[in-house]
Amino acid sequence: MRNALTRREMLKRLGVGGSAAGVSMLAAKGFADEATDGDPEYAGFARNIQLMKPTTVDGPSAYIENGKIMQPAREVPLFHTADVVVVGGGFAGVCAAVAASRTGASVALVERYGSLGGLFTNGMVLIVIGTGERVNGEFKLVTRGLCEEFLKRLEGMGDGAIVCRDSKVYQPTVDPEAAKVMMDEMVQEAGVEMLFHAWGVDVIQAGNNVRGVVFESKQGRQAILAKTVVDASGDGDVFHQAGETYNQISHALGFVYRIGNYDRIDKDKAPKDVKLRLGGIEPIKSARWVNNLGPRGNGLDVREMSKVEMMHRKSAWDYMQRVRGTAGHEDVFLMQTTPMLGVRATRLLDGAKRIDKKGAVSGAKFDDVVAYSGDDRLKYPAFAIPYGALLPKKVENVLVAGRCISCAPDLIDRVRLIPVCGVTGHAAGVAAALAAKGGVTPRQVPVAEIQKVLREQKAYLG
Repeated sequence: MRNALTRREMLKRLGVGGSAAGVSMLAAKGFADEATDGDPEYAGFARNIQLMKPTTVDGPSAYIENGKIMQPAREVPLFHTADVVVVGGGFAGVCAAVAASRTGASVALVERYGSLGGLFTNGMVLIVIGTGERVNGEFKLVTRGLCEEFLKRLEGMGDGAIVCRDSKVYQPTVDPEAAKVMMDEMVQEAGVEMLFHAWGVDVIQAGNNVRGVVFESKQGRQAILAKTVVDASGDGDVFHQAGETYNQISHALGFVYRIGNYDRIDKDKAPKDVKLRLGGIEPIKSARWVNNLGPRGNGLDVREMSKVEMMHRKSAWDYMQRVRGTAGHEDVFLMQTTPMLGVRATRLLDGAKRIDKKGAVSGAKFDDVVAYSGDDRLKYPAFAIPYGALLPKKVENVLVAGRCISCAPDLIDRVRLIPVCGVTGHAAGVAAALAAKGGVTPRQVPVAEIQKVLREQKAYLG
């Protein structure tokens, strides 16, 4: 057992000195007493231990009354005020926040995880498909604006950040870590107030008018007042909390995992009659990603999601053990499983306008077009997305972006694609900023004004 050092001896090791003044200085910085100074053999750890005043917010606890669990009323502290608050930091939320800021609004972005990108990065859905259409045999990019800017900036990060499977079709695959860094960079450049580890749990509402959101974090429940709110939660959490109408669907609950040492496979030793699923191309040559479709389920049911997630993880592990037992594949391994279950769709807004597959395939046009989606298989033409698909029918001061916009279930597999989330986020962000700056609701903003700003920001509107 090591002999414990006195505080004075530890101070000497730290270079503070053993004087009373040195001890006082350490105490003044908030260091704990000798019992919490850490391992004296590694005195540097003591520099990281400080006593702090509590920063968390709490109120009266729930209680049981007549067999019912009751939650008492309590004050929710005001944490921040902004022109626009965006709930959800997936690609739709990132584009909405950046676009709103570039349009002149002060913006806060609330994200429940510790990094941006949602299913794109944290869910490791790395393919950016649905970016364009085929016209006269040639590829045409339609998801421009912030979506295109983001991808082009990834190209500038060097090898390992982004790669295209087909040089003639711009539907790249990206490295999730590079994408996270680039999204961080873009929101910081835009001056967005970034709030990670914060889960939007309620709205601040007067009648049909939403005036901000309540979020939950390790600090407790706190509020953000805002003139306009963008629901980029993926599950329509904001418009649901505000009482807007919607349709709920079940879809496949997917799961992504990554394989390491793919480049060490000895194909000469591999049996010719054994077919193994080893995933899609990545920018990192030694890695491959596998996207499991998964069973259909309710992406809002916590028990169901928990069960499916454990099933997926075990399945991925067992499959990779089988792969490793195959000749020539001994060095491959399960490198990473997604920390975020692949919920494809849940709530779909029942908005002012609704888009569907029939209209998309037939090339329906809208006077209030604010974005275009491509087709991932380049079989169908690009389709227009109207402003009305981002607008709730009755709730005011809320715009919707990403996979939960107003669309029919038969079109969700095109609407939920990464670039489409980006362009709807871009449109929602511009509209939210114009509404906030003009002191009007998003419903009252002239569509021509939204379209003008979007074109200035290099969006494609047909």
